[in-house]
Amino acid sequence: MNEYKALIEKLFEQAKDKGITEMEAYFREGESFSVNVFKGSIEDYKLSTSMGLGFRGFYHGKIGYSYTEKVAEDSIESLIRDVIGNASVNDNEDDDVIFEGAEEYQEVITYNEKLDEVTEKAKIDFAMEMDSKAYAHDSRVKVCQACVFSSGTSNTILMNNKGLYLSEKSNGASSYIVVTAADGEEMSTGVDFMVSNDFTRYNAVKMAHKAVEEATRMLHAKPVKTGEYKIVLDPVVSADMLSTIQSMFSARAVQKGVSMLKGKLNSKVASVCVTIVDDPFLKDGMGSASFDGEGVPTKFKKLIENGVLTTYLYNLKTAKKDGVTTTGNASRESYKSTIGIAPSNLYIQKGEKTFEEVIAYVGDGLYLTDLDGMHSGFNTISGDFSLGAKGFIIENGVLSRPVNQITVSGNYFDVMKKIEMVGSDLKFTFGSVGSPSIVIESLPVTGV
Repeated sequence: MNEYKALIEKLFEQAKDKGITEMEAYFREGESFSVNVFKGSIEDYKLSTSMGLGFRGFYHGKIGYSYTEKVAEDSIESLIRDVIGNASVNDNEDDDVIFEGAEEYQEVITYNEKLDEVTEKAKIDFAMEMDSKAYAHDSRVKVCQACVFSSGTSNTILMNNKGLYLSEKSNGASSYIVVTAADGEEMSTGVDFMVSNDFTRYNAVKMAHKAVEEATRMLHAKPVKTGEYKIVLDPVVSADMLSTIQSMFSARAVQKGVSMLKGKLNSKVASVCVTIVDDPFLKDGMGSASFDGEGVPTKFKKLIENGVLTTYLYNLKTAKKDGVTTTGNASRESYKSTIGIAPSNLYIQKGEKTFEEVIAYVGDGLYLTDLDGMHSGFNTISGDFSLGAKGFIIENGVLSRPVNQITVSGNYFDVMKKIEMVGSDLKFTFGSVGSPSIVIESLPVTGV
């Protein structure tokens, strides 16, 4: 990494000579692996590397951005030229900030050396085993649509001419399996996934069996009668809904007037049993980090505490505009990106009740395991939704027959106020948003 640090120092020297004052460089290199197995053969195999350098700086009081995928000395001139050109046409009135650094950063472990020691053959064998075990587990399995294992490693440098120098090495892996089962003309799909940078936590047999069992238990599902039902949302379903509206916590969205949470700071926006946190120090969290996209130390925070909205998510620019301190939530998707706002590991804090106790509490209602059309049937600004759903009837405190071909509708912000119970079964989506199972007082369901 020293060679890239030296290159950035040369970039700063030449940029200063061209009239650029405060400046920052963001370097990232990485490699990734992915394999997909279909019917015992490798259907897709990818091994790739990437590298790039993003540069931003102030020129005549305005900030400009540029980037290059060729991280070499002969790219310096174009990086500087593009920043000057970009700054010259920047008519944004907001005050941008380049951070000088902090005295202390909490250590966050984002790299597992043992993951990088896992061979490509071992990863392929894992996907192969998921595929074979799924077919062997139940004769009703007709096809494994996907048996995927992916992994990646990255190195990052964030550096500026105000004394900041930060670096981070991280890696991660994920796997998922999608199974279709059939019984006569009835067909159903089951999915399981795993996200961790610890390869020893991956179990091909368990993942295959879970996906198969999810697919087979939904066979011969039928709709229920139209009406109002007490609802239990599966942890991943609840997390998916939270993920869909997570931008509402962004101070930028609030300042632009496109967040339903505008003007509701320190007000009750959810049930008293709901606490939503942003936790950058979560062990094995996909969004865990010691510093944000601007080099600001990250910190644990409760966005909603016992139903009350306590803070928005800020980067330096939006914090300066509101006259508050940044929450350390500046985001950069890549070296190509400008500065945004995003949570780290966002989740609803778990309660004390097990899943079985949650179902027993409900007595009679519906347990929803899947919601379809999240991107088309969910208005991310208003929170209104109308989504296809499937799951199970809850009768006398236990799960009964499977249910499909129903539609559930409502408003997410109303739902948050109608949550009666939060389970202890916290689970994350394929990304960095999580939730336990939650009990909703009632929702309208359209069936037959």
